[in-house]
Amino acid sequence: MTQQLSEKNDVYSFGVVMLELITAKKPIEKGRHIVREIKEAMDQYDQEYYGLKALIDPSILDSAKLVGFRRFVQLGMECVEESAVDRPTMNDVVKELEIILQNEEAQL
Repeated sequence: MTQQLSEKNDVYSFGVVMLELITAKKPIEKGRHIVREIKEAMDQYDQEYYGLKALIDPSILDSAKLVGFRRFVQLGMECVEESAVDRPTMNDVVKELEIILQNEEAQL
């Protein structure tokens, strides 16, 4: 909105890409914003799909168990926090993604 680029803007954009990967949807589709859709659908009590089963890309649903899915969604949502100061650094995002991958490999 400010037309000023920063690392935190890049983090936001990366978070949107993460949400696109989960849903296989464009960031804005038929007037619906992916960030808002996911925020509205999230259900912390749904241990398996985090309330997002209806939004998840079917090819992901058909694949193996969704190890790390919940943390991946949380990380994506942290990246798209409204306030830039509440977003992680890109370095923190990379570290978290590495942890998610390591945990997934350990459970296979």
